[in-house]
Order: sequence, then C-alpha cells, then structure tokens
Amino acid sequence: MGIEEVRKEIDRIDEEIVRLLNERVAACKKAGVAKGGVAILDLDRERRVLERVAARSGDAPSEGIRSVYREVISMCRRVQRPITVAFLGPEGSFSHEVASKHFGSSSKLLPSRRIRNIFTEVDLGGADLGVVPFENSLEGAVNDTLDCLVEYPVSIVGEALFRINQNLIVDPEVTSLSQIERVYSHPQALAQCDGYITKHLNDKEIIVTESTARAVEHILRDRKGAAIGSKVAAELNELKIFEAGIEDSPNNYTRFVAIKKGGSAEAGKKTSLILSIDHVPGSLAAVLNCFAKHGINVTMILSRPLYMRPWEYLFFVDFEGNLGDEKCMMAIEELRKKTRFLRILGSYSELL
Repeated sequence: MGIEEVRKEIDRIDEEIVRLLNERVAACKKAGVAKGGVAILDLDRERRVLERVAARSGDAPSEGIRSVYREVISMCRRVQRPITVAFLGPEGSFSHEVASKHFGSSSKLLPSRRIRNIFTEVDLGGADLGVVPFENSLEGAVNDTLDCLVEYPVSIVGEALFRINQNLIVDPEVTSLSQIERVYSHPQALAQCDGYITKHLNDKEIIVTESTARAVEHILRDRKGAAIGSKVAAELNELKIFEAGIEDSPNNYTRFVAIKKGGSAEAGKKTSLILSIDHVPGSLAAVLNCFAKHGINVTMILSRPLYMRPWEYLFFVDFEGNLGDEKCMMAIEELRKKTRFLRILGSYSELL
C-alpha cells in the first residue's frame, strides 16, 4: 500500500472518530438533561471510564489513550455545564499544571492569589472544585491548607502526586549570578532549594511571594531579580531559565488534593479525616489501636495546634480503604467513642 492509500485510510478513520465523538457528546447532553441541568460530578465514574478505555489500548500507548480521553471527558462535561476549578495562581503555577492536566482544557480554570481564596470560592459557589497543595515530600504539610480544611465545609474528592522541578528564572539579558540582587518565590519552593540558595545566592535578598508563578511575574518588572518556579511559568512570561532542576532532592513531589463543597464521598482507595482527642496519656495510642485492630493501614498522620488551646492538637489521618468497607465503618464507629471531635473529609482515589 502506497503513502496516498495510507493517508486516505487515516482520513477515513479520523472522520469515523469525529462521528463517534459527536455521538458521545449527544449522549452526554441527554445525561445533562437527566441531571436537571446541574453539573453533577462523578469522578469515580469518570475514573472507571478512563481505566476501561486505557485497558483496551493495543498499539496506542495507554498513557496516550488516557491523555486523549481526559480531554474527551472534559469536553463532554462542558456540554452539560462547564465546571470551574480554582487553583493557586496565576497561570504557570504547579497548581495550574495539575488543574489543567486532570480537569482538561474545557474546564474553566480560576486563578486565586491565596490558598484561602480557593476555599472561599468553593464555599461560596464561585468554583465547583478547588485544587490545593496538601503536602510536599521534602517539606511536609502545607499549613494553610490544613487550617482551611478545618475551617471550611468542604470534602476531598481526589488527589494527585506531582513531580516538582524548580528552576532559577531570570530576565533574558541576565548572563551571570552576580547580576542578580533579589530572589522571589513561595516559602515551600525556597525551602526545597535551600542548598542551592545557600551555595549560590546566599548574599541575595529573599522575597516571599504567594506562589511560584507570582514570583516569576516579578521578574517582568525587576530585571535584577530572579525567581524560583516552573518551566511553564518561564515560558508563559518569555523569561530565561538560568539553571534548571535546582531543588535539593530528586524525590521532590507535592501531593495536591481536589476539594468540593459539602459532604464526603464514600468511593475511593483512601480516606482522610480530622480528629481531636482528650489531653491525657494513651489517648492517641487508643485511636491508632482502632485502626490496627481492624487491619487498616494508616498512611499518614499530621498534627496541627488547636486554636485557642495551647499545646493541644488536631490530627489529620489518612488510611487505606473507603467508608463503604465494613471494617472501615466499624473502625470509625469505635473512633467516635474515643475522640473529642471527628470529621471525615472523604474517601477518594487519584485524579484522572
């Protein structure tokens, strides 16, 4: 078969793909009518669709199928009602990359200056979902997120692990570190690059910003400044990466979570909750024993000072399993008897 015949075959296949996409969109419009015109997100259903189509990949790489279908799902979501996803902005932040990747270009992405603003948008209905950093593999928990999870009536519906590559970003005319007088970035990024900063930028003024993307924007106005941030942020602002990969460790990952307003879901591989306990010996051990007794693996436990009660703490706990599992339900019932306060944040899995 010659090249022209092959191209005709490809054209025929493309026409068939478009025809089937139109059929899928029409079916999704019917689903939107059945939902009453309300955007009812079912991330667990979408995950099952993605896993099913990826499992059928042959010559096409499964990750390529996943990437295409994320956009197909996003497009079909839009014909029902576009969802709005708030993220820590502006564009070019790591939060923006996560939101774009997992919710698709057909979603409306809403930049927010602070993590608290994301929670406010979700709480007041300005956004259907929010994407917030929860913890970093090197620097630990993001305290602003923990505090807001306590304060706002939201639940966690998914998570994403994102490899963080930090870069030193400068004006295109900068050719030497000696030309830099100031370094801008988010506190977490500064901490992740502490070794590089100490070795190469120790005499520079450090200026803390609300996000790495916001730090990069400063370089547009400060030609003697440098920012620590993402490759995407540098490209969006037409700036130069002076040095790439300046994070102290290659094992630099941030766990992001997606939040929505309202009660927790029951489907997923992991469950998160917040609890407080009596300030007496053995109270934390009793809580952990509830999980051990039912054979449940606790994957994370973090503490955060309890407001207005010095030296008492709230605990954030992640464990394997979901609220539909009998052993998890039994453990939760026991926990309620051993805790002063308990709130379930949700059962969830990794985002699409």
